[in-house]
Amino acid sequence: MADLNKAADATAREFLSGIYRKVREFDVTLARNAILDCLYSAEEPDFIRDVAAHPLYAADARRVIGRMAPHMVGLAGLTLTRQAAA
Repeated sequence: MADLNKAADATAREFLSGIYRKVREFDVTLARNAILDCLYSAEEPDFIRDVAAHPLYAADARRVIGRMAPHMVGLAGLTLTRQAAA
């Protein structure tokens, strides 16, 4: 599981660095957990749904995950490829 978390983190960082000049750690956390949620491996089940409805984090979650949404299948696949290579 640790390898999957590391792979998801690397995938999230790479994706976000292509979108934002400065990547915030909070955005990486959102992206990593969204990828893991798509792979049914998030620590919190239904992470995407819950964070998008959270009063404090909803705006950031919608911004980050909204940008990821069209690429989510590819990001999940890249994460699994990275995990297998590790």
